[in-house]
This record gives sequence, C-alpha cells and structure tokens, in this order.
Amino acid sequence: MIDTHPISFAGLTPSPAWAFAEYQRIRKTLPAGLPPEQAPCTRELETLEPLLDHFQVFVFDAFGVLNAGPRAFPSAISRIRQLQQRGKTVRILSNAATASHSALVAKYRDMGFDIGHDQLVSSRSVLEQSLSRQLRKGRFGVLSPASSAPDTLGVDWLPVRPGIQTGDLDRLDGFIFLSSEGWNEEVQEALAKSLARHPRPLLVANPDLVAPRGDCLTLEPGYFAHLLMGQSAIEPEFFGKPYRPAFDSVLETLKGVDPVDVLMVGDTLHTDILGGQAAGMKTMLITAEGALQGMNIPDCISQSGIVPDFIAPMI
Repeated sequence: MIDTHPISFAGLTPSPAWAFAEYQRIRKTLPAGLPPEQAPCTRELETLEPLLDHFQVFVFDAFGVLNAGPRAFPSAISRIRQLQQRGKTVRILSNAATASHSALVAKYRDMGFDIGHDQLVSSRSVLEQSLSRQLRKGRFGVLSPASSAPDTLGVDWLPVRPGIQTGDLDRLDGFIFLSSEGWNEEVQEALAKSLARHPRPLLVANPDLVAPRGDCLTLEPGYFAHLLMGQSAIEPEFFGKPYRPAFDSVLETLKGVDPVDVLMVGDTLHTDILGGQAAGMKTMLITAEGALQGMNIPDCISQSGIVPDFIAPMI
C-alpha cells in the first residue's frame, strides 16, 4: 500500500528548511535534550560498518533511513540482512500510523526487509497497547482514511473526515489522530472550534510534522495537532517519536538491555536523535535522504543543540 497525502495546507508546501524551523518553534513541547556539558563529540562515518562490533542492538527509523515512500534503499536492505546474519538484534521504530501494525510489517517485508511482527514497533501499535491497558470509554473520532482499518484500535469510533458536521464532533468523547491523508482547512477549523468549546483527549499516533515521500515532504498529524494546541486549550497525548511511549515500547522488547548499548539510527534531529537520547540510547544521524536532505547539518546541530554520537550519509 502506498501512502498518499496532501503536500500543501493553506497554501503551504513544506521544505526541509521550513520543517526544521517548525521543529525549533515547538521545541518546548518536545522531550528535554542532553545538557551541553553532556553532549557527545560527534564522529563522522561513511556508514555504520565501523560500529557493528560496538552495539548489540540497532534501532532504525523507517522513512529517510530504510525507504522513501514505496522506494526501499537497496543498501538498507543489505545492511539489515548483514546485521541479522551476525546475530545482532534489529528493531524498526516507525511513526507511520495510517496502516495497521500487521499491514505495516507486510509492507516492509514486501520491500525486501526480512522482519517479523515483533521486530517492528509502530507508533500505532504503541497507541493500541495504551488503549487496551487503560480501557478508555466513550466514542472516539478517528482521523484517518477508510483504508486505515480503525477497528484494530479496540474502541467505539466514528470517522472524522472532511464534511463531518460540527454537531457530530461535539458529541464525541475524544479523538485519535492516525493520518493526515485528505486533511483540509475546513475539518481543521471545525475540530479546533469543537475542542475549544469542549476540551477532550486528542491521542496522536504520529507526532511527525512532516515525512519524506519521494521527492517531497508531506504534512503529518503532528503538525495539525500542534495547530490544535494553539487553537484550543488541549494538550495532545503523543505516542510516537520523540516521546517516551515509543522508546519504552522498544526497550520492553529487548529484555533488560541497557539503553546505552542500543544505537538509534534516524534522519531527524528533533525526533529520532532527541528521542533516542532522552531514552538513554546512543544515536546516529543519517543525512543523504530524509528530513535534513540538502541542509547544512553542522548548522542544524548547532541551532538545535541536539548532537548525535555519529553521523553518516547512509547506513
């Protein structure tokens, strides 16, 4: 399944520079980073090859590291296979939430990655685990396309899509944001007004502001959730990177492995690197494709204060 999302909203077409500035703007809503005195001395590499014997566990972001939209990077397929053959533990930690967990695993297997159900942790699965533990009652509005199979959420739900009536929004007990596919200004305004009148929970599976889709960036649920924070009095609950629920879910699968022995590999300073450091992991920033493609990486690190342990163009 190929994800299709709008590339503009209110006339906005996101770029890497714009996305970086937006992450900086919302920095106070993200986890705290390492204090300057604890910032690592970054080591630049060509790939993660020199690190193979230094870590037992490798956690990979998906978009921008393993693939760009439906296009898998052949070097990433080879690297994952190499790690598995050497007995390393591999996890994929993805903020993708449109597809169900099983569908997402199937997607990456179809791309050529030999992974099982327990090797991929999706922000949607983290959300679903939270819903099952807390047994939330009431009817939730689910923000996603019909193809996203919301029945796996395990809650009573109503679709929230363009054209929904304001009265229907007001009668809901909370909202679950899975995907920005088909999102527009009309439904954003209607939801903002409803939440301003009556604040209710907003659970966001995908906190990303943008995602790389081939040769463009698309606006993702995190962007719209942060808009809603400014338009109402709500504080969304985020379940994906860089927030702790996503990283805690990965660590739970590692059976007591010390986070310092885990290498988090991602393409975004404000999600992959910041979140990995907040969880106690070592980090590697990938730069050839993804969110920072074409950017001045040293300048981005300096501006953000988010310093990875390693940098390489690809894995």
